[in-house]
Amino acid sequence: MRPNRAFMLGAGVAFVLSSPCLDAADAASAGTVQGPGPLSCVLELSGRDASGNTVLQTLAYALDRPGLVLASLSTASPGMSRWQRLLAAPDPLPSGPAADAGARTSGRPAGAAGEVEVTEVLLVDPGRDLMLLRAPGLSACEAGVPGALPPPAAGDTLIGIRNRDGYRSRVYRALLDRTFPTRGGPDVLRIRIPDGGGAGSGFLLDSRRRLVGSILPPPPGADRLFACALPIDRGEIDAAAARPGRPLVSTPAEDRPQESDPSPTPAGLLAQALLLTRDDQADRALRLLDEAARLAGESDVLLMERGAWHFRIGRTETAIQDFARAAALNPRLFLAHLNMGVALGTIGRYAEAADALTRAISIDSDNAPARYHLALALAAAQHLDRARREYERLQVLDAGLARDLGALLKF
Repeated sequence: MRPNRAFMLGAGVAFVLSSPCLDAADAASAGTVQGPGPLSCVLELSGRDASGNTVLQTLAYALDRPGLVLASLSTASPGMSRWQRLLAAPDPLPSGPAADAGARTSGRPAGAAGEVEVTEVLLVDPGRDLMLLRAPGLSACEAGVPGALPPPAAGDTLIGIRNRDGYRSRVYRALLDRTFPTRGGPDVLRIRIPDGGGAGSGFLLDSRRRLVGSILPPPPGADRLFACALPIDRGEIDAAAARPGRPLVSTPAEDRPQESDPSPTPAGLLAQALLLTRDDQADRALRLLDEAARLAGESDVLLMERGAWHFRIGRTETAIQDFARAAALNPRLFLAHLNMGVALGTIGRYAEAADALTRAISIDSDNAPARYHLALALAAAQHLDRARREYERLQVLDAGLARDLGALLKF
């Protein structure tokens, strides 16, 4: 056995746990949105100039209170200086498989007929890329099943709504990939998009058609299999709706909301970094993570993402430092100890690797990849009896992984 090679053969196993790749099973199960879609709430927002020419058409979403409309700030604000009127209208049914589900709904907010004039800007939230607008005469949307529901969990099926772009339907199926907490800010929800069509700004609903979050605009070159969203603060919306807003028509153009980028917030910076997945985007992703840390302070989440990038592009010593700092901030963070052990093993620091992996197993004793890597580290450090014991435990946890380990170590 050659210890270096044996350890490196197993190095990828730990990082599969946090890999942003869509696997074959996900692709095979990807389908259209099941059941009635959220189309009764979807609107099209149109801005028109003094001559009646349309200078803007973008997605909007009617809320479950009369006269309230959400729109994406980054898509609604361009050309605002030329607006004379802003109108909300029921969205035409999308083309594609989702249209069949939509045809079984009203296709428009209850009681809405034709275009409704937008009169006020109630809230501008660049951090969530949202505008809250008032459109008197627009009835409340029947936004899904009533009652309190738990927040979505990893693996849950969600519904995304996006602006049309070529072949893509407006409504699409999404899967919650992972939730990333940020210090003092909203969580970042990373969603998988099985149709591979990407998503610009838009809205995210749960499987029962309750509004969950606002989808942020992706950075250039973003992975089209993913998007990031931030939860919508309903308390903030309710407070804004209870007070007068800025009249749309009488507000001078220079004082109207302008196109805004949510990325300067820690959550926005993290969201952009999470959508960069190619090796040639590593430095850019790391700059985003560093800026998020500068604004909000280091967190275990940022350090783990940064460490994974450093490891991926061969900066292993720096990756070890990142994982060690994440473990210091959160001693019970299993993946920090696991990844640190893998990284230490790849550069031949086998005793330290075994210590880190032992700490990982103390947190999650049934984790098969951790047992696998610990056995490799122990064998490379010439602790063969301990390595064999880990091999025997692994046979109980994961027979397939144990067979791979036995072939490497000649057990």
